[in-house]
Amino acid sequence: AVYQASGKAAPEDVSGSAMGARALRNAALGYLSAAGDTALAAAQLSHAGNMTEKLAALANLVDAPGAAREDALQSFYAQWSGTPLVLDKWFSVQARSNAADTLARVQALATHKAMDLRNPNRVRALIGAFTANPAKFHDKSGEGYRLLADFVLLLDETNPQIAARLVTGLGTWRRFDPARQDLMKAELERILARETLSRNTYELAAKALA
Repeated sequence: AVYQASGKAAPEDVSGSAMGARALRNAALGYLSAAGDTALAAAQLSHAGNMTEKLAALANLVDAPGAAREDALQSFYAQWSGTPLVLDKWFSVQARSNAADTLARVQALATHKAMDLRNPNRVRALIGAFTANPAKFHDKSGEGYRLLADFVLLLDETNPQIAARLVTGLGTWRRFDPARQDLMKAELERILARETLSRNTYELAAKALA
């Protein structure tokens, strides 16, 4: 009822009340999707008149692995692959997902044909968004930290400026429990162990460990 009642604002209406109604509608959609009802999210993705509602629907579908998720991602990509800023959102929404396979998906997206490691915005859209995903990046396995360090080392060879900025994702290790601290520090040490590491990346990694 909340979802249906809050969906009456015109797509072009940017008033406070309209934006609030959309936020309420998207929150209700989140609860419904979490309960297993993805049909409303799929319908909103297809018929929403603004990008905010489309992305909210896509995010909910991405959190629920299955045919509906894959169909949504494919259709969104087909429609928006020629619009770089929107395509960045397509990468980000997957990297921020709560789905169990998010790490594997991020690894796969790193080799997607639309992934350009020379493009700072695209790198931030995928790897930066993943480091901002607390549940997945800080998984107790340490796989998230390892993935980030792998990207830092890869990017350092061709774009050390981007690589250096990504190091900051490991620089917050003091905020976490001892087990995660050890895992994050181990990846910083692995980065620093590369003899050909760029000056920028070396300085930030060394500072993070100091």
